[in-house]
Amino acid sequence: MLEKFMDKDLIFVQDEADGKYELLEQMVDKTLGKGLIMTREPILHEIKKREELESTGVIEGVALPHARTEAVKDLILEISIIKNGLDFEALDGKPVNIVFLIVAPEDARKKYIKVLARISRMCRQEGFRDKLQSAEDAEEVYNIIKDLDSE
Repeated sequence: MLEKFMDKDLIFVQDEADGKYELLEQMVDKTLGKGLIMTREPILHEIKKREELESTGVIEGVALPHARTEAVKDLILEISIIKNGLDFEALDGKPVNIVFLIVAPEDARKKYIKVLARISRMCRQEGFRDKLQSAEDAEEVYNIIKDLDSE
């Protein structure tokens, strides 16, 4: 299910990130560079608004920032692996190593909820987070998710 929303060009493996909002801006800018969005500000506004309600750093080492906005035409799924962790103001107080950014148009509510739920279930499975954290590149992250998602 997730494979149809994944794009290897929107999967990043990096040692560190400067900060929570800097990472989110960097991720949104990558979608802008690929032509998936026309403007970044409405998306960043919605993501930040959601983060201000409550951190989306929710599952041990995983953050699921998400927003719905008319600034996108279809659901976008972007993934960042941060090897050294990032203070994401997570609910459990632990650093985040895996960030799934999900942005969808307002009228894609069902798809949006399904993707959020599927990622959440996958992140609770034994070993999945460890595999993602030890991945060396986008191809490996893509294959780990694709393999588990097809089970």
